[in-house]
This record gives sequence, structure tokens and C-alpha cells, in this order.
Amino acid sequence: MTPPVDVAVLAATGASGLVGALLLAVAVAHVLRTRREEADERRRRELTPVVHALLDGDGGPRPDVAGAPAALDDVVLGLLPQLRGADRQVLRQVLAERGVVARATADLSARAAWRRGRAATLLGAAAGVHHTAALAALLDDRSPDVRSAAARALGKAGDPAAVLPLLTSLDGDRPVPQGLVGMALLDLGTPALPALREALTTGDAGVRVLAAEVLGIHGDLAAAPALQDLLTDDGHSVELRRTAAGALGRIGSPRATEALREVLAGSDSAALRRVAAEALGRVGDPAAGGALTAGLRAPEAEVRAACADALAALGAEGQAVLSAMSGGTGPSAVAARAALDALALSRRPVRMAF
Repeated sequence: MTPPVDVAVLAATGASGLVGALLLAVAVAHVLRTRREEADERRRRELTPVVHALLDGDGGPRPDVAGAPAALDDVVLGLLPQLRGADRQVLRQVLAERGVVARATADLSARAAWRRGRAATLLGAAAGVHHTAALAALLDDRSPDVRSAAARALGKAGDPAAVLPLLTSLDGDRPVPQGLVGMALLDLGTPALPALREALTTGDAGVRVLAAEVLGIHGDLAAAPALQDLLTDDGHSVELRRTAAGALGRIGSPRATEALREVLAGSDSAALRRVAAEALGRVGDPAAGGALTAGLRAPEAEVRAACADALAALGAEGQAVLSAMSGGTGPSAVAARAALDALALSRRPVRMAF
């Protein structure tokens, strides 16, 4: 008579065999992946001299790029972000000759969102200004990831004509995040400044805020008059006026001193007065000393602190005012002492530990 089979033993044996098979499969996959990566890296090293020969353009025979392995595309795409000018154009032409740009252009209308996003990213690096309209159309794509990829691509492609569609993408049913649009506008560089200046006067509130912020980061002196108009017009939102004040501080023109003093003395918004005081400290015009001294008596601690820090930034004259006020007992004296302490700490030499 056959003895009964122990079901638990069979189950345990089967489970052990399955685990072993899974571990073996993982190990094999890892080995195969490692070999593929090593082969890809070897091909990239072999193709790097081909790319260098294309960039050198020393008059010798031009390498055959059309018949080169697919790994050449990876090498070129990896180098593109590091290059500018003629070298960048040479590699863009290589990608066009190999059909990479044409395939990416076709994928802009692919059904799969990941393909549209990948195509936008590639065209931003490889196609220059020739696909601005197609990329701009993707700023209204149904996929937020594709919209983001299109915004980044427009910044990398470098066409100033992308400024308007980028700013327009801030609003609507499918908005692109402000931070992404701002980074794209910064990537476009100084060629974007004229369109951003125009947006200060023609755009809606959100567009004006972002345009003012980017112009301030660039330190664009030509934008200062329009920014002053925004700052002093109390019909605009506090957010827009604050951004304009901050931009004027970054630009640093003493011509903005009067507008900033006016806001510091007369605005009902503590947040706006604080930013105006900070901007006056950045501008560093001694003519702001009186308004900043008066600001030390403001009822809001944040405004007093900003005025005290700005006075410290004005140099000896402002610091003398702080020293005179620091001996008191009221809130103004507290702010003055804090600013002087911070100034002393910033001047203290840093001791390196070895």
C-alpha cells in the first residue's frame, strides 16, 4: 500500500523550487543587462572620436554619420547640452541627417503621451528654432507631463518667439506651472527680454508677475521704468507690486529710489512695504536713509527689520543711524540692535577647522 503523500512537504518543496527559479532568472537578467550596458558603453567610446572629428572640421574626409550605429545618437544627445554656437549646430545637423529629428517630429502627434513627451524633449535639444510652433501646440496637451516637457523644450530650443506662447500657457483650462514657465524663459536668455518688457504692459496679472520676476533676475535696466509704473499704481494687486519692487531691487538703479520710498511711506500693505525696504537696501542709494529711518517706527516687526537691514546696507551713514537708535528701549531699538548684530556677524572672519 502506497503511503499517503505529505501535502505540506510537497508545497514547501514546490515553493523552494519556485524561489530558486526566480532567483536564477533575476541573476540571468542582471548579467544580460550588465553585458548590454557594457556593450553600449564600448560603442559610445568607439563613436566619440567620430563626433570629435565632426566638430574639429579640420578639412579631412567627413565621417559617415548616416551609416553609423544607433549609439551615435546617444553620444550626440549627451554632448548637445554642453555646446553652444557652431558646434551645437553641427551636432543638430547630424541628428537631422540621421532622421532623428524627423522621427521625433512625427512622434509629436503619437497616441502615447510618453512618446509625445520624449519627442518634445529631443526636439528641444536637437531641432533649434524650427519646431517652435509644434512644441508650442503641446503646451495645451491633455497630459500635464507632455505640457511640462514642451515648456522645457521651448526654453532649450532658444527661440525668442516662444515667449508669448509660454506666457499664455500660464492660464487656461490646462495651465503649465509657473515655475516651469519661468525656468524656460530664463533658459531663453537675454533674447527674450524685449518680449518680457512688452508683457509688463500688455499681459494679464499672472503674466506680468512672472515677466517682472524674470526681468529682475536678469537685472534688465530697460525694464525699470515699466516696473516703477507697476509699483506705484495702487490699482494693481499687492503680489504684482511686490514683484515689481523686488525686481527693481535686483536691477539696482538709483532712479527707482523715489518710487520705492513712496511705497514704503504710504502703502497699506506691510508685505509690500517690507519688500520696498529690502529693495532700497539692495539699491544702496543714501537718499533712502530718511524713509528707512522713518520705517524703523512702523507698527509691523517685519517692516522694522527690513528697514534696519537696509540701513545697515547703506554703509557708514545708515549704520550711524542704527547705532544712535540702538541705545533705546522700544521696538525700533530692538530692530536696530538686531541689524547691527547681523552686520557684525557677517564681518567676523571664518575660522577653518583642520
